[in-house]
Amino acid sequence: MRAVFVGAAMALGLGFAGAAQAGEVGVGVGAHDVDLWKEQCCFEGGQNLELHWRSDPLEVDRGLGIWRLWAIGSVNSDEGTNFAAGGIQRRFWGDKKVYAQLSVGLAVHDGEDGDPPVANPDRIYFGSPVLIASEAAAGVNFNENWSGEIAYFHMSHAGLAGDQNPGLDVISVRLIKKF
Repeated sequence: MRAVFVGAAMALGLGFAGAAQAGEVGVGVGAHDVDLWKEQCCFEGGQNLELHWRSDPLEVDRGLGIWRLWAIGSVNSDEGTNFAAGGIQRRFWGDKKVYAQLSVGLAVHDGEDGDPPVANPDRIYFGSPVLIASEAAAGVNFNENWSGEIAYFHMSHAGLAGDQNPGLDVISVRLIKKF
């Protein structure tokens, strides 16, 4: 059932994103449920295998950076939470050797969305089936066709769906192909 959910969520996210021409696609691997600064942390383990999609740059004022649509699908190696997310992304210094980007959007997941039944669950209890997704990444343009990135991804309901809000933090590295 989890595989069906993940496949459907990734297809939906990438299909929605397919409305605009693909500007970049990539693969990544991430450390799942990392301990950065959260009070509640590290209920799940394993690594995440990620698929990434980004649109061609959107036609907006170039003084505001490079805007794109983005989508990510992530499958956990250790029966942890899988997710798909998408939204809008702003890239800074995209024409330079090094760039940075910020992303915001919505995520769906196959994790638990209620309150935890015990004090130390072995799954993350998110409090909501739909979450806010955000990401900060830094990248290096290897050449005109390839880049590499390191990223911090976070998803949670930001306190909008109650007190249960541990969220999920993922640190990943990626290889990106540009078209």
